[in-house]
Amino acid sequence: MPYGVLADIFCIILGGIIGPNLNIKITYKYREPLIKIFGISALAIGIVSFIKVNCLPCVILALILGFILGEFFDLDTKLKNLLAKIIYKLNFKHKFKNEEKKNLYMDFYLLVAATFCASGTNIFGAFNEGLSGDTTILFSKAVIDIFASIIFATRLGYPMLLITIPQFIIMGGLFFCSQFLMVFISNTMILDFISIGGLLTIILSLNMIGISIVSIVNILPALVIIFPISYLFSFIFL
Repeated sequence: MPYGVLADIFCIILGGIIGPNLNIKITYKYREPLIKIFGISALAIGIVSFIKVNCLPCVILALILGFILGEFFDLDTKLKNLLAKIIYKLNFKHKFKNEEKKNLYMDFYLLVAATFCASGTNIFGAFNEGLSGDTTILFSKAVIDIFASIIFATRLGYPMLLITIPQFIIMGGLFFCSQFLMVFISNTMILDFISIGGLLTIILSLNMIGISIVSIVNILPALVIIFPISYLFSFIFL
């Protein structure tokens, strides 16, 4: 049973319900600095994950190729439009007062979605729980996420709850497939996978702080590409 995965999702659902009701009480003066504080926390988590790297050239190559693929297929725009349509159909269209507000809202929505679904801690935590049953990482993450989700929900409102659906699919998938995947994945590949997840978390954190680099969604293919690249490098330089 993925207790750690479920605990993290539950905390985000709880924060997503509490946050919109605190929208008026938590003013801009506190909300925006707190978002930056969470960004700094994510930066620290990302660095801790990144330094586990086994093959730095693999991680850099995966990052470059992942970005090229993401840009080529324009994943950011496609995902943004899809989520906007879902939010609109669920009668949350009041969030889109005009085109500019819509773009700002969706940019932040994607940033939060990537934070909860594709951070290095979430990925490794779900994978590790599936392998060893250790829930420590995800329980610790859940404590952070309940506060983060409350603050994020004051800005995003109830539509933020939708993020838990892809989060469960990704983290649940990693949990249930971890034993099967271990047959094909070496320890060095896992270290590079954790490292690229950490690097994505660093990019996420910089976007959250306000130092915009690139769309995190367009780099997500790197999480898949890292496996064949890491395997090829270990095979060639064995």
